[in-house]
Amino acid sequence: MRACKHPKLITPLRLFTLGSDESCARLVVERSILYLFRGSEVAEALADCEVRVFRTSLFLLIAFAGMYSSETRAGGKNVETWRELWTRCRLAVEQSESLNVQGLHDLGQSTRRIPPLIVKGYAYPLIPGYEIFLHKWQQPGSSFVVVVEEYPGSRLSCAVQLASAASAITPNEEALFASAFLQERQTLVAAGTHEEKELDPIFSTNLGMGPIGRNENGCSVVSGLQIETGAGLDSFFSSFSAERSGCLMK
Repeated sequence: MRACKHPKLITPLRLFTLGSDESCARLVVERSILYLFRGSEVAEALADCEVRVFRTSLFLLIAFAGMYSSETRAGGKNVETWRELWTRCRLAVEQSESLNVQGLHDLGQSTRRIPPLIVKGYAYPLIPGYEIFLHKWQQPGSSFVVVVEEYPGSRLSCAVQLASAASAITPNEEALFASAFLQERQTLVAAGTHEEKELDPIFSTNLGMGPIGRNENGCSVVSGLQIETGAGLDSFFSSFSAERSGCLMK
């Protein structure tokens, strides 16, 4: 084996930019992996290229890969992060249980006032105003927030939405989330516990499903994914599970 002309520390960035004149450096990285399994044999074989180089390179490579994968899992609009949070929402509403908030940061509670629907010529509102109580949670580093809402009559909904600081969803991301939702729906429908449900076609993506039976609160539950990425339209993203009105009294 020829000796390295210029033994040097191989940083994570250089691992991705090694040129043909650095074949020895590439060899250091390759043999670093083998070092995990063959230890002293490889160390002796690489006597010409200092052992500390590939030890340090291996440490930095593993640390960099771990950091990058953690950001990929928890940060951004990651599909698996969304799937896990939405499943928490869905199970909470379907099973009439409190949301599993393990690992989530409490963003606090608030109230939203819905004004009455007033039509000119009518003495009373067609629909009275009401209040919705909200509680928001977020996984640290994630672009998603989980919003639990309580409506009059104690009906509940739980939604996974984009955080205010997150970038707008793109058409490519829309396709990925739609595919993931359809996979989940297909699995649950095939298990015989859920059925497909139609949502009003008001966005570019409108996918729905729900359990065949009612939950413990006597409510029919609908879950859905609604996304808008159309040109000239406001971007929108929400996946939810909600109790419908008309719950049966216990």
